[in-house]
Amino acid sequence: MLPYAFGAAVGVAMRGEYLFAQQVLEKKKPEWSENKRRLFAVRVVSLTHATVSAILVVFSLLLNSNYVREPVTYWNDNAQFVFFWSMGYFVYDLFDMIYHGEASSSKEYLVHHSVVIAAFTIIMMTGRLTGFAMIALLVEVQTVLLHSRSLLHLAGYAKTRFFRFLVSANMTCLFLFRHAPITYLLCYMAFIDTQASFVLRWLMVGGLTFLEYHNIHLTASMYKMDGFFGGRVSELSEDDIDPL
Repeated sequence: MLPYAFGAAVGVAMRGEYLFAQQVLEKKKPEWSENKRRLFAVRVVSLTHATVSAILVVFSLLLNSNYVREPVTYWNDNAQFVFFWSMGYFVYDLFDMIYHGEASSSKEYLVHHSVVIAAFTIIMMTGRLTGFAMIALLVEVQTVLLHSRSLLHLAGYAKTRFFRFLVSANMTCLFLFRHAPITYLLCYMAFIDTQASFVLRWLMVGGLTFLEYHNIHLTASMYKMDGFFGGRVSELSEDDIDPL
């Protein structure tokens, strides 16, 4: 029961942070459009989720090697809180997009969030693939840089040297923490694993394939906007800053 309460509390906290960020922006940035303030507040919440998630996942993997040694069969009750942290955020974000009438223009977000929520639910119901999920969540390390990039762009710091450094680090981490883990898990589940059931294996292959498609789309968008490793930074409107 405690993990479910934790997940609900995460959703409430995310909503509170969004409203607080909106209030601060209305006072500090009255010259910004309502759309720009919303985009910035949404990315603040997303950055909070990604940062905490990245910390939880990295420490979980460093402190417990069983997640990597036995990715299919190992189970740890503490993993539930890592999963419910993300599930609480994704459920909140789904309702937030629907509430603000953005569902029709956010189809990839809707599919992504739904796939992740379904995957975490299956993992917690079966007690299997916990290590796989932990490894897959390494993408949040890169997501921290991704949202930081969007926030700096919105705030008008896209021409700074630090921004170019951030873009370069973002592209590097995109390959290290998105493409590499997801590709490894996809190949392991499709060609190596012998412990997962046939249905579970191919459900995960389907989910991982979608996530890698999402990563390829993100890489292409990042390249169009910033070039590889910050080689060029395009002039972007506030609605085009987010590469997702």
